[in-house]
Amino acid sequence: MASSAWAPETFACPICLETLKDPTTLPCGHSYCLSCVQNHWDHTASAGFYECPQCRQRFDPRPVLARSNVLMEAMEKLRLGGHESPDSSLNQSFTSLPPSDASQGALYPTLPSSSPRLCQLHQQLLELYCCDEKEDICEECSLHEHKGHQVVRADDDKERVRVQQELNTKIQKSIADRERIIGSLLQVSQTHKSSIQKLMTDSQRFFTDVSKSIELSCSQVLELLQAHDNSTSSRIDEQSYRLQQEISQLHIKQEELRRLDAIHDPAIFFNSIVALDSSEQADSGTMKIWTPDPVISGVNSALEVYRHGLDDLTKTSLASIFRVVNDVAAVAQTATDGDVITRNSQLSSQNTEIKSDSTRPKVRASSTLSQEHHKKQNCSSANAAEGSAVCCVLNPAPKTRAEMLKFRIEPKLDPNSAYRQIRLSDASRKATLCAENHIYPERPERFMYWRQVMCVEPLAGSPYYWEVEWTGQRVTVGVAYRDMVRSAADDSARLGHNTQSWSLYWSGKAFSMWHAGKETALTGPKARRIGVYVDQQEGLLAFYRVSHNRAQEICSVHTHFDGPLFPSFRFWSGVGSTITICELE
Repeated sequence: MASSAWAPETFACPICLETLKDPTTLPCGHSYCLSCVQNHWDHTASAGFYECPQCRQRFDPRPVLARSNVLMEAMEKLRLGGHESPDSSLNQSFTSLPPSDASQGALYPTLPSSSPRLCQLHQQLLELYCCDEKEDICEECSLHEHKGHQVVRADDDKERVRVQQELNTKIQKSIADRERIIGSLLQVSQTHKSSIQKLMTDSQRFFTDVSKSIELSCSQVLELLQAHDNSTSSRIDEQSYRLQQEISQLHIKQEELRRLDAIHDPAIFFNSIVALDSSEQADSGTMKIWTPDPVISGVNSALEVYRHGLDDLTKTSLASIFRVVNDVAAVAQTATDGDVITRNSQLSSQNTEIKSDSTRPKVRASSTLSQEHHKKQNCSSANAAEGSAVCCVLNPAPKTRAEMLKFRIEPKLDPNSAYRQIRLSDASRKATLCAENHIYPERPERFMYWRQVMCVEPLAGSPYYWEVEWTGQRVTVGVAYRDMVRSAADDSARLGHNTQSWSLYWSGKAFSMWHAGKETALTGPKARRIGVYVDQQEGLLAFYRVSHNRAQEICSVHTHFDGPLFPSFRFWSGVGSTITICELE
């Protein structure tokens, strides 16, 4: 009688296909022999996750399993229940399960339930599923607590199909949008490359027709355009690669969507649907395409200016070319960061508000600088996490050291300005603070009370960049006008403490910016090598922390410079301290 009351294959382990021994039930509801599932997970541990061998639901971390005594007792009762027929015994056990569990019970036996699940609040059957709250609810809940939420009937096959088709439609649309954008980007890349190549050819032909005095300017323009072309191509390639990656992810999501057909549990199914639908979805992918027209029109206009103003070539026209290309590149980079490529055919003739990197506030860029803007000078602290301070500027300084090295110079220290305890060496590129006084001739330009020295070269017009290495405890690096007072003992002759000079000061603990006797505290680590960028015409002065062939901005100032600037330095205490102007290659 016992043998007819219970069929062993009814409670077979899906792994070993034998009757369950020491049965255990996974969180997904499927049951196995305890040793079978443990051995299975031991062999798949290298994958980094653990999943049910039947429904493939993953668990992280690995579940802690134990023998299900209740299931063993249920199996024993069914096996020994000789007073009931085998069919009635099993049917009664599985009939007590919810519909979804009963359907699974025919394939994957689970622990029978004695009563249907009821809402704890309303004591009604949990027949609905709230997609917003991701939980089973009853009819009363849908009318009150979950009113206005997306509610579906758990056993509604039509609703399952509708939700699945809706998500599949979204994925297909996202794929189509990105494929369309990739096609447009390829066309833009070809057009842009052709236009830039033509512009480079025209520029070369133009510079061939002028005198040898502007051959250096020709090479600079070609180098700039080539760099701009490479940068634009790189951004387009990056955009295309990113879209290809998104398409691959969408295909993966589409494949995961197909796998949901094998899930019979409504809660698991709708949780999976909601997880797929709520995961990061890109927008429709509509993007405006940026064209090279602003660069072409801007550079060609600047070349015409060259024809009529050769005498002002270096100071004015060449700077205009760099400004046109760099402004367009800044707008394009901002658009790429926001996943939008902006078309703006009037960039070269209109004032445009651009957003620079995370360490800069919003600034106003314009193709022509007004005297009113020149006279405004505003300083502000930058993000402390970046370790730098920034001042508001109309035209930001170059972003990389490679860009600044195009304007490199190696100024010489002026022995006629050196304080009497400063010794110059290495062809006037190195200054050392000494204890003894040096016999210098009396000169009106010599600093008499402050341990300072100035360079010989006046810096005016186009940009200049140089680097300084220093030793000692404290140092001041800056620029000053030629007519800054030299013989006074007060702040009128002290670098950074008057209106005739600007300086960066390392106190031994932190940097600070000094001008007109006012200090702006800065944040950031110490720098033994300091880069200085000056554009006297545009009124821009910037200091950089140089390390490992990279330059990180410490601070920058935009103001109106009334005349040429001279690199200047100040020693504090500490005999043997040095300042060396670096050789740049």
